[in-house]
Amino acid sequence: MHIGTPKQRRLLGLLALKPNAAVEREEIIDVLWGDEPPDSFAQLIHTYVSRIRQMLETHHIPGAARLAVVRRGAAYELQAEDESRIDVLEFARLTGESERAHEGNDPVAERAFLADALRLWRGRLLEGMPMALHDHPAAVEWSRRRVAAALRFADLALAGQHCDEVLVQLGPIARHEPLHEGLHARLVTALAGSGRRVEALELFASLDRRLREESGITPGDELRAAQMAVLRDDPSGGGPRVVQQATAAGFGLAGLPKCVGDFVGRVEHHQVRQFLIGQGSQAVFGATPIAAMYGPAGVGKSALSIHVASSVARHFPDGMLYARMRTGSAQEVRDTLHSFLRALGVAAADLPTGLAEATALYQGLVAGRKVLVVIDDAAGEQAVRPLFPSGPGGAALVNSRAPFSGLEGARHFRVEPFSADQSVLLLGRIAGEARVLGERRTAEALSGLCGGIPLAVRILGMRLAARPHWMLAQLADRLADERRRLDELVAGDLAIRDRLRSGHDGLKPALRETLRALACGAGRVFTVSEAAVLLRRGTWDTEDQLEQLVDRQLLEPPAGADDSYAFLPLVRLHAREP
Repeated sequence: MHIGTPKQRRLLGLLALKPNAAVEREEIIDVLWGDEPPDSFAQLIHTYVSRIRQMLETHHIPGAARLAVVRRGAAYELQAEDESRIDVLEFARLTGESERAHEGNDPVAERAFLADALRLWRGRLLEGMPMALHDHPAAVEWSRRRVAAALRFADLALAGQHCDEVLVQLGPIARHEPLHEGLHARLVTALAGSGRRVEALELFASLDRRLREESGITPGDELRAAQMAVLRDDPSGGGPRVVQQATAAGFGLAGLPKCVGDFVGRVEHHQVRQFLIGQGSQAVFGATPIAAMYGPAGVGKSALSIHVASSVARHFPDGMLYARMRTGSAQEVRDTLHSFLRALGVAAADLPTGLAEATALYQGLVAGRKVLVVIDDAAGEQAVRPLFPSGPGGAALVNSRAPFSGLEGARHFRVEPFSADQSVLLLGRIAGEARVLGERRTAEALSGLCGGIPLAVRILGMRLAARPHWMLAQLADRLADERRRLDELVAGDLAIRDRLRSGHDGLKPALRETLRALACGAGRVFTVSEAAVLLRRGTWDTEDQLEQLVDRQLLEPPAGADDSYAFLPLVRLHAREP
């Protein structure tokens, strides 16, 4: 079929990338001419559209569903009466059916739908088109979805020992994705499973050379894991046994605690959720989205993490892995990897004893899978890096007291204290809405006395719920005395002092002395100059100390260049204590 001039072909390609969706004129101009559109661009677009309409009409088969280009204001849309007339729409339908089969725990049907979807691709998307169209976000997204479908198909096929099917489906894609480690790792596994162990090792060696020569890097963990599986497996055994076991269907929510029933919504929930499921730069380049939350003691990072993870669970059909850290030691990291590997289906007898080997096996199993890893109360960048999934599809959510500034590729979200309205809402959900709203001003005052720290507000709500005869004003009077306030913020085994004390863990003696001197001698709000006078230090040294306390979430940073540092009220009270 003759499609017309290069510009006309480019316009049709753009419309076909976004079928049944309006393509704005500005986007058309950018694809056809870039930054230098001709003065007659409007007439030229109209001409190209008219020719495309004529071509579609000429080649229409009587009785078949029609394709038509319709105008939507200043935009144009390629409409398809039947999704099967446009390959990307049919691909989307079939992959959607595969997801429903996955949700219905039907791996056979899921693999069949994915195989049909992948057979629609007879080469690269938009073969012969200019790079301006290949680099279009819609083209990048369709290619990403093709790779994701291929990876999932390979995992299912390998689990059923259908290694030849993996070679047929992934081979052509890998030629177009010569540096994609997830695709080649599965090809290595499939070759070994087909009895072609030497070819599997040759493929690994070839990609190793290509990565070093073209990118200056060495193979990642998932490729290393595939190589190790081939090297340690019996060539007559039909492929790496551990990988076959562990690439079965999703494993659900591995260890994720339940959400609290009285959770109060906050803006950070929406921000983190959108980042984890959105299509940002990480998705385009195949990187793993890492959301790193941080904030002061008791601000609700753990509860927010669990709530976010639960709300995005359907976007990670391959499952969710959760761990709470304590020390961040190598032993704890290895134990966490072992628990993750067991959740992924690895038998206890097959768990590697070394940390490096466990990391390699784990990365090989989660690479390219739609899995969310949640690390609660993380203990440092070095401890969490081995736990994050690699490649497209997966994501990670981590929370910690201090921001992990050295965590590559992470987006940082500070979890802020509650506003007065949020505190009142939480109090009402725990102690009774009518009771709290009847003393709303006092409830807002209680929030101020707690500095908006959700754990402290929760403790107050629990104390009120246990004492229905108390007025809120009675509790406010008890908290008014700063010397008694931390003693009052106790309910059962919950004590705000314990959480505040954990914020001092690891502080060097000099920094601990600085914190106490500021808490005892400065006001709640102070400038660098005022702190320097109090500490009898130079301005630069003082500012450095203050910033270290900000990093540990023991001080609030200035909002602007001329603003002051500030204590959260409860942190200041605790820092005064001997």
